[in-house]
Amino acid sequence: MNRKIIEKLLINKNFSIREAMRLIDRSGWGMGFIVDDKKKFLGTATGGDIRRAILKGISIKKPIGEICNKEPVFVNEKTKDAEFLSLKFRKSIKGKIPIGGSLTVPVLDEKRKIKDVVFFNIDKDNKTRTFGYKDKTHKEGVKKVLLIGGAGYLGAIICRKLLNEGYQIRVLDNLSYGDWGIKELYEKNNFEFLKGDIRNVSDIVEAIKGVDAVIHLAAIVGDPACSKNPEETIEINYLATKIIAETCKYFQVNRFVFASTCSVYGKSRASNEVLTEESSLNPVSLYAETKIQCEKSILETMDENFSPTILRMATLYGYSPNMRFDLAINLMTGRALFDKKITVFGGEQWRPWLDLEDAASAYINCLEAPIEKVRGEIFNVLSENYKIIDVGRKINSVFTGAKLEVNNRKTDNRDYNVSFDKIYRILNFQPKKKIIDGVIEIKKAVEKGLIKNIEDTRYRTFLPQ
Repeated sequence: MNRKIIEKLLINKNFSIREAMRLIDRSGWGMGFIVDDKKKFLGTATGGDIRRAILKGISIKKPIGEICNKEPVFVNEKTKDAEFLSLKFRKSIKGKIPIGGSLTVPVLDEKRKIKDVVFFNIDKDNKTRTFGYKDKTHKEGVKKVLLIGGAGYLGAIICRKLLNEGYQIRVLDNLSYGDWGIKELYEKNNFEFLKGDIRNVSDIVEAIKGVDAVIHLAAIVGDPACSKNPEETIEINYLATKIIAETCKYFQVNRFVFASTCSVYGKSRASNEVLTEESSLNPVSLYAETKIQCEKSILETMDENFSPTILRMATLYGYSPNMRFDLAINLMTGRALFDKKITVFGGEQWRPWLDLEDAASAYINCLEAPIEKVRGEIFNVLSENYKIIDVGRKINSVFTGAKLEVNNRKTDNRDYNVSFDKIYRILNFQPKKKIIDGVIEIKKAVEKGLIKNIEDTRYRTFLPQ
């Protein structure tokens, strides 16, 4: 292994737990090797070890040497190949590795200094394999992710992507919109579900135990739903988010990705203005206002360790197991399919758009990026900007038998054209899907009988009185 990489993993026993956590996060490996002043190996410490210590009431000002694992698995540089390969059958090794995960094992010289690192991995077929650094494939820094609101429209897709990529996931959700998005995942390896309310601190603390990162999606979504119950909106969208961020910070769960919205831009002051993350905000709804307050409070919580990231999401579209037909593209597509009619209100408003699959990829990009790249950053997340009338025409090109109608009455005053140059530049985020792809995906879901009635109340986050 490259000597520079090993050096990054070395943590002096006298460093505080807080300092050690920062080094562990920034190494991207999720762990560190604890050494004395002469770099003699003493033990290991993971993010999980530190969080468990905090749960026991140990101060993060204490030396990391007091809580490290002093009896870790290690091998000697003179270990013969046959003996080395036999290690994979040890229960002490197998018992420490989740399916799809790996265990980092130091190789020591005769002076107990670290010369190299090897890895033990259990693949999805539950077969143990060993491999060295050059063949290392598993993301070490983040292994277990908490999705708050993970049973929802977007959460259902992120869950599946994370599971497919070998992560362990836990979902915290109150199931106010049902469990359609996750019911088929209950028996999956590496999936765990907790039913709870994000306004309940004990539910939050229980959910955060043992995780390496948090994706916070839960909210009352959309202007109509928020206007219906302003008090509950403030509790859930703003106050609960403050508590979640503070809890993560306290327990040193330092990767925190928050779902905000491009709705914070509201109504653009100039029709030809392209908005960036530095543009002024002009909210036109309570929903957008609570998201702005959340962004502000989360960034105020940031310190040397706690490293939140804010994603301002475009208007989403596409098929999900927990489907929504109160989103513009999904609704117009549904009307074209079932009513043979596409109605556009206003039409000249600009809006950014994003397919669900690409949205999920953006969250995973944030989890896998070096933490210093995403610490305290706000990213616009979208693939295309189009006027609503042009979206209607695109949908009409797929459903040529449907009638396109324009109603001059505006039901939504939002109007903004947004840039995603920053997330492309920093995280190399490159959306793969276009609006037509999402429309065709919904069409196929209907043809397969997965969607039979778009008026079903399960497809709405807001039910008119």
